[in-house]
Amino acid sequence: MKLFFARHHYILARYDTLHRAGWMDYITGVKADRNLLLSHGEACQLISAVKATQKVRGDMAEVGVAYGASARLIADHSPERPLHLFDTFDGLPAPGSGDSPKFVAGQFKSSLEDVRRYLSARNVYFYQGLFPSTAGPVEDKVFSFVHLDVDLYESTLASLEFFYPRLSPGAILISHDYLTSEGVNVAFREFFADKPEPVIELTGYQCMFVKLAAGK
Repeated sequence: MKLFFARHHYILARYDTLHRAGWMDYITGVKADRNLLLSHGEACQLISAVKATQKVRGDMAEVGVAYGASARLIADHSPERPLHLFDTFDGLPAPGSGDSPKFVAGQFKSSLEDVRRYLSARNVYFYQGLFPSTAGPVEDKVFSFVHLDVDLYESTLASLEFFYPRLSPGAILISHDYLTSEGVNVAFREFFADKPEPVIELTGYQCMFVKLAAGK
């Protein structure tokens, strides 16, 4: 069966070993009552990175919250760390000329009040507006894990510029829409052209890097 899927350019993997089975059941439950914009595999990779960075100093952040499902995955798997959530809650800003035509202004619009209720009793903080204009309250913080799901070139580049110097050594940043959004691809290529960290392409449509050293 694995070979059949591979010949059609798909990967089939068993996730029933040890903790992975529990992760899959948890993700299925989240998908049943919320619009999670990640596949099961991508969600598992997100959880894995969150768990791996528990020993790294700093808070966590997500830019591009949408309906709050991926934020729940992050918060539930490291509840002791504060999670800072940034979104317009009014959908995407206007895409630029280099962004994929599949994205339009206002896409993925959500409700701050609804997401706040959905994530109630968790260690989360909300910042409504266009990032990074809303980042003032966290300018002096360091981060151990960051998740980007912003779809567009300008938003991706602005997020990388803000978080990169604030990542602790060993911190992980994961971005969604890698490969499927030319704006995201270009932002990563430009930003890391003079950086020592390699950008790692993950299964599905994600990429990540691990911060090698403190500072800019």
